[in-house]
Amino acid sequence: MFEIDQYEASLHTEQPLRAVAPYIPSDDVAEMSFLVWGEHCIECAAPACYQTCDLYEPRPDSRCRRFKYGIYQNRHFASFRGYGAEVAFKKWAVFQATGNTAMSPKSSIVRQERLAVVAGRILSAIGPLIGRITRDERWQYPIFGMSRRFSNWLHRRNKGRTKPDAFLLEVYNPGTEPVRMQFGMEYAPRARHRLSEIVQIRPRFRTTITLAPGYSRHEFDRRLFESFTETGLEFNVALTPEADAHARLVFLSADFIRYRSRKTSIAKDPDVKCVVWDIDNTIWDGILVEDDDVHPKENVKQILQALDQRGILCSIASKNSHEVAWCRLEQLGLSEYFLVPQINWLPKSENIRRIAKHLNIGLDTVAFVDDNPFELNEVSTAVPEVACIHVKDVDGLLGGERFQGSKTADSQNRRRYYQEAISREEAQADFGHDYLRFLTHCEIQLEIRGYSEKDFDRVAELVQRTNQLNFSGRKYERDRLRQILDDTSLEKYVLYSSDKFGAYGLIGFGMVRHPAGVIEIQDLMLSCRIQGKLIEHAFFDHLEMHHNRENVPSLRVNFIETKRNQPARLALEAAGLQKLEGEDGYARAIQPGRAGSGIVRVTCGACSEVVATQAVK
Repeated sequence: MFEIDQYEASLHTEQPLRAVAPYIPSDDVAEMSFLVWGEHCIECAAPACYQTCDLYEPRPDSRCRRFKYGIYQNRHFASFRGYGAEVAFKKWAVFQATGNTAMSPKSSIVRQERLAVVAGRILSAIGPLIGRITRDERWQYPIFGMSRRFSNWLHRRNKGRTKPDAFLLEVYNPGTEPVRMQFGMEYAPRARHRLSEIVQIRPRFRTTITLAPGYSRHEFDRRLFESFTETGLEFNVALTPEADAHARLVFLSADFIRYRSRKTSIAKDPDVKCVVWDIDNTIWDGILVEDDDVHPKENVKQILQALDQRGILCSIASKNSHEVAWCRLEQLGLSEYFLVPQINWLPKSENIRRIAKHLNIGLDTVAFVDDNPFELNEVSTAVPEVACIHVKDVDGLLGGERFQGSKTADSQNRRRYYQEAISREEAQADFGHDYLRFLTHCEIQLEIRGYSEKDFDRVAELVQRTNQLNFSGRKYERDRLRQILDDTSLEKYVLYSSDKFGAYGLIGFGMVRHPAGVIEIQDLMLSCRIQGKLIEHAFFDHLEMHHNRENVPSLRVNFIETKRNQPARLALEAAGLQKLEGEDGYARAIQPGRAGSGIVRVTCGACSEVVATQAVK
């Protein structure tokens, strides 16, 4: 369901979008869950921000307008709902829904959505009157709150009893250039208080998707997110244009779904989702323990690449030394194609079971390739569901009916999605409570630049909207901000950040002065998008090491506590700063030669130096 009741035709000055090329929307969905997709803000602090933010533009229900004209019910686009949701993103806009994995028949959910739309129009009409009588401002936007509470109630009651097969995203991009978006799921703020600090900060599921011009279909298997969506705790699903791009898109579906049962018979087996390979005399000619200079068989790499493009995963079940075999695969440029390889001395049937369990797929969707008739017979006897193929027949594999894979543009990313999910799970298992090692794994980048006039609008937005990581607690109107920026005694910095999951754009603004004996950070505002990534630590360390021209002994950060900036106080304490008695601020002694631990890589255009710095106290 899309929040179409807040659409404003008067703001929709462009012609409604139309598909310029034909496409076939999904028609294989049997069940789905009740979701309500609407417009949100990256730095939402409603309703306090309505008074201070230049970006605030009221919708009919008084909430902030982050889409240019709301969500337009565009019936020029075919979907199983009968329309597409046309959206034009503005700055800081997020397309978000309260998560729910309680599955019901598609027809039932579509009927619920239609009833909710009718109810929304009625409640939107009478809600303001009830709000004036009851003095409860939530009646200004009743459908917003009720629909989300309903979704959360369904999800909480379900507790993983019914499970989706996947999350399905179908989008039409009318532009001529691809649009990159960050797609993620994470616990809602109200659920985080039940979790440990590490779990709260660590992203649950996040990846970057590319929406090619025209129609695209993106499927995310349940295994990628089930570890937290099945807990029953409240979570959110969000789509955010990378680096605040002003994208205009039509969403056809954005749903947790279950597919129709695919009828099978003796003549029709299910499509293969994973090909498991032996190594010796299969991937390469020869036996590795006898000759460490083995080389790939002819056409093997081309077959791996073709399977990868079709969205068919590959793995390994081989009796070998894992370290030696994997090293050789890396040398040959083949290791990237294999997920959860099982290279050990266990029976291959057992390793294939492990692979299927790791990938959350049925054994009847696995094929096994080997050169040894004994191994093929062992697997076919122990796990008869697995299709066993002799290596001499591998050249005809790509022509097999079960090996055609997916024809969607997104199929080539399937391995990456699985690799990201596996990497997160391994990080959680390997790092445990070693959160710093986990952050190192994320490859966080911080770029510091001197402020310039072109940054003014974005800086003004940060200053007005940032709450949780607003260290001074101040909010400046644009005119006052310009006066401050004209102060030549202040050093002004803008901060950009990215990690292995994508770019976040301009996420911070700081103003620094140098009174006698101290580096003083007068103001620092950071986007909540980078909370927990230790960006502030890296910024402090960099100032101490590379912007301490007088070799002063201490760093001071101006801090005024508000109702919302407790995360900023915790960040200061984690960075080793202590509260100054009788003053609004925290300080620490500058330690000569402080080099940090290399977690955040810092590039500074203001001092033209590249350093790796991150302080751990």
